Amino acid sequence: MRALILLAHPEPRSFNAHLAAQAAEQLRHDALQVDVVDLYAEGFDPLEAARHHSSRLQPGRFDAQREQRHGAEQGRLPADVQRHLQLLQAADLVILQFPLWWFAPPAILKGWLDRVLVYGPMYNSRLRHEHGAMRGKRALLSVTTGSSARACAVDGREGDTRLLLWPLMYSLRYVGFDVLEPHLVHGVRSGLAAERVQAHDEALAAATHYYRERLAQWPRWPTVPFNDSGDFEDGVVLRAEATAYSPFIRHRNSG
Repeated sequence: MRALILLAHPEPRSFNAHLAAQAAEQLRHDALQVDVVDLYAEGFDPLEAARHHSSRLQPGRFDAQREQRHGAEQGRLPADVQRHLQLLQAADLVILQFPLWWFAPPAILKGWLDRVLVYGPMYNSRLRHEHGAMRGKRALLSVTTGSSARACAVDGREGDTRLLLWPLMYSLRYVGFDVLEPHLVHGVRSGLAAERVQAHDEALAAATHYYRERLAQWPRWPTVPFNDSGDFEDGVVLRAEATAYSPFIRHRNSG
């Protein structure tokens, strides 16, 4: 078994980097081979652009999807994209480790999706959802927030963190992953008053221990439910009898 841990945090001494390292240590302890990719440390360029494609299908106009598919067919994908694709294809478990910034993942992680989930080999009109290229593989979002768990709850001032993560989870499902319920660590702060530092550090140590305990049982980690293709009439609209699993895809009369 093999795992890929993708870290998206600019500070190598951050708690996110610590969680990525601890996850790698735990999974290796459990006999998995582990690859760790630090997007900031390797200087990953998150901007999909014509300059990445050396052999263009349309030199006069840049169409990202067409150029990605052309590059894949010609064996001329950018070297960094090709390396990340190979790591994805080899992995049984993929962990995305990142902080929540402005109610979303850092831009570098969105750019990773834009460039690495390549049109053609990773998805097309027939190769997606439960039939996706990554079917049989599992993906986990391990996420930190600065606000408390109460503030990030469904009735909290910061909004429901799990709901904020749904578009990213759906993107992973789109290419076929079984998506695990996200692992959230709230209240990760810096610049605290001296009298609060010890309690904060103890809470993060306990959170790290709990994360390792959960990872030791990752094959039994609960998954996020999604609608399969058969739940949609003409492949487009959710059938009246189908279960709605998220406010993002719901019945029209559900409010």
